[in-house]
Amino acid sequence: GAVLLAVAAGRFGEGIDLPGDLLKAVFVVGLPLSAPDLETKSLIDYFDKKFRKGWDYGYLFPAFNKTLQNAGRCIRSETDKGLIVFLDERYAWPQYKRCFPTDWDMVVSTDMGKIKSFFS
Repeated sequence: GAVLLAVAAGRFGEGIDLPGDLLKAVFVVGLPLSAPDLETKSLIDYFDKKFRKGWDYGYLFPAFNKTLQNAGRCIRSETDKGLIVFLDERYAWPQYKRCFPTDWDMVVSTDMGKIKSFFS
């Protein structure tokens, strides 16, 4: 067994293919939100003026793109099986949970037994 640690927006988080049993779990720690710098604020302002959804398009959705790219490292084909753990309570908040694909069977749990049984 091995552990690979990677930055959410880096090459390992978004650009490698680890098919089959090479990767059994992905743990996404925190939300990969952009720094609240001038560029991010400009994006938020732009999308706010254009669509009245500046926070979503300029800040939240780019973070979720990174999150979903990271999660996708684990499941590369229809036969792959893996565990994806989002380690940040904000992922369970309604305004963030709506950003996940609707066909995902999301389970919010603090029961480590469920996670251990997955690997048994």
